[in-house]
Amino acid sequence: MLISHLLGFFFLSITQSVSAQSPKQDQLRDATVNTGGQIETTDTGVQDNTAYSLKAGRRGYNLLEDTTVRKKIIHFDHERAPERVVHALGHGAYGTFQSYGDWSNLTSACWLQPGASSDTFARFSVVVASNGGSESARDTHGFATKIYSKCGNQDLVGNHVPSFFINDGAEFPDLIHAVKFEADKGFPTGGSAHTTAYDFFTQHPEGTFQLMNVLSDLGIPRDIRHISGNGVHTYRFFNAAGKSTLFKWYWKPTLGHRALVYDEATKIAGKNNNFQRIDLYNNIEAGIYPEWEFQVQLFPDDGTYMWNGIDLLDPTIVIPFEMNKPITLGKMILNRNPTNFFAEPESISFAPSNVVKGVSFVPDPLLQWRLMSYDDTSSHRHNSPNGYLLPVNRAIAPINNNYRDGYMQPLLFEGASTSSPDDIGGVVGASLDSFATNGTLPYTNPTPEDVNGAIGRYPNLRDSFGQARTFWYSLDKYAQQHTVDAYRFELGHVTVPAVQQRYVDDILNKVDNCLARRVAMGIGATMPAIGSGPTNQTNGTTMKIPSFYPLTPEYETNKSNAGLVIGILADDTRLSSMDLEAMLPVFAAQQVGYEIVSTHIGPLKTGVYANQSYVTTSSIFYDAVIVGGGASSSSNGTMKANASSTADVSLYYMQQFVQEAYGHGKAIAGVGDGGLKAFDFEVDAKLGVYEGGAADVAEEVLKALSGPVRFPQRFPVDDGSVCG
Repeated sequence: MLISHLLGFFFLSITQSVSAQSPKQDQLRDATVNTGGQIETTDTGVQDNTAYSLKAGRRGYNLLEDTTVRKKIIHFDHERAPERVVHALGHGAYGTFQSYGDWSNLTSACWLQPGASSDTFARFSVVVASNGGSESARDTHGFATKIYSKCGNQDLVGNHVPSFFINDGAEFPDLIHAVKFEADKGFPTGGSAHTTAYDFFTQHPEGTFQLMNVLSDLGIPRDIRHISGNGVHTYRFFNAAGKSTLFKWYWKPTLGHRALVYDEATKIAGKNNNFQRIDLYNNIEAGIYPEWEFQVQLFPDDGTYMWNGIDLLDPTIVIPFEMNKPITLGKMILNRNPTNFFAEPESISFAPSNVVKGVSFVPDPLLQWRLMSYDDTSSHRHNSPNGYLLPVNRAIAPINNNYRDGYMQPLLFEGASTSSPDDIGGVVGASLDSFATNGTLPYTNPTPEDVNGAIGRYPNLRDSFGQARTFWYSLDKYAQQHTVDAYRFELGHVTVPAVQQRYVDDILNKVDNCLARRVAMGIGATMPAIGSGPTNQTNGTTMKIPSFYPLTPEYETNKSNAGLVIGILADDTRLSSMDLEAMLPVFAAQQVGYEIVSTHIGPLKTGVYANQSYVTTSSIFYDAVIVGGGASSSSNGTMKANASSTADVSLYYMQQFVQEAYGHGKAIAGVGDGGLKAFDFEVDAKLGVYEGGAADVAEEVLKALSGPVRFPQRFPVDDGSVCG
């Protein structure tokens, strides 16, 4: 879909405005340059024109003394910074965070005090794909937020699912080496469906729960407006009195969660791999600002880092919300798109070590290595330790330190002092008394703990399959089928049969015997014997945990439809202007966009203007489809088919479009009685197929999009006999 089309026709009204009070935006204005309409100059300010090379005669050689064009080309040669090793493919936006109340009993963090409002930047990404890949591909999605608070930058660096693949940072390079393209082949470049990845997963059963999350439909979210952010680790709050409380943090989308189906995701990847960033950009431009509430689970800090027998230092383990209900501390609204993609979402750096007073860390062995690695990555990407001074990274709080020199140091430091403490007027260290409880350097642990023990490398010993089993049982039969199919796809691309078989036997069969047999059957592996799976269901692993899978229709009911898009099919005889006008107030009331799709872009004989064609768009870009009725359907409710070749072509494309949307479980509606007759669909509201007046079907479609969103009853499921 072309962005110009989306901006022109996407939404019906702008309902909100960006707040004028923004310390970060005020700071950014000083770094903003507008060269529009200006006379071109060299990098030294001399006017010039580099549209033409300096040559020895009209048909002669270029001259080496053309230093202006030479500098232009040299600069171009160096315009790309090294991409991130992981989370390279990403985008983002600015926003604001508002504290809901006084949380000083928990933390002295200034951004969580009463009335506190802070500017933010959030970056959304995928782990495996490089720049140029697809944001809609199945993957773990990054959700990183920088809060520009008055007491310094607070970074919240997480993912869209709540656990991780490993529990020790020592193994992170191995994980990424394994899931990225295979070293001898250079492919695949965009996913984990290959041998080295599944060899790693087989050797690391602690990641079974995380992988199952990604292979469920949670791994293919519709867009970033409908995903959660999860801190994965346990962190520590401490208040002004030095009292420590452990916490896990989450961003919960007020729009709820939505996902794609896999066939849809792969087609989006091929037809518009920037779909997610375009969706965010267009919604913000239209004034439909996505929101997330900031929630935390709290745990007493008694020095054990255990809660109800659960290890809080293990990032592969999740504490279900049903066991420990989160409390909501505030809300983030994204309300401004970046000015320059390279200078902002590409140049921003995050680090979990960036915290303000009142927030600190625990000895989680994955987190501990992340505290070091992110800053090192930033220095590598920027070829300088001074990346923190880039406009998008710079804190709005005063920065005073002895960081000096290095590549591209932009500041002019006065005076001779470059060390602390000193007696010649240099930087003065913070009070040690203040630092002990609530100082600017939060590496304090108010709770005494025993750190004695033999130095050694300690493997993690725990049940690696119980939580994955609980997740599996929390899926309905259609979500289970999608997950089984995802395993089949991934393992089906593993080229070493022994790796396939080991994963089936050593991982899946220890989660659930039926799951293992279904996957094995699909990839031609040997099915484990019936009943050979787990023999004891410990730790409540047979119960359902609804919060594990928020895509379940019953978990999130009556979702907001803001920012969704309806595809309306029309031609010279279908969809009258009267029918369209009847639908528009229904869409506007819920901030739903629409596009008119026909065989060509432009005015139709019905008086309707088509802004998309079957060549420029596809059903995959719409959340539901409405087929326009005949030009007279408003009066007699019939659709009159035209026998001309033009009508036959239109009907052919309509059928292809509607059949694809139906196969993806989307709501389908026809305007007028018999409006879907040409498509051989039985009108059945339980299956998401509707007919009727224009306003009525628009209401029905939006009701379906609020829940259940899709109609999985249309999807086939495995014959249960494979499980015995």
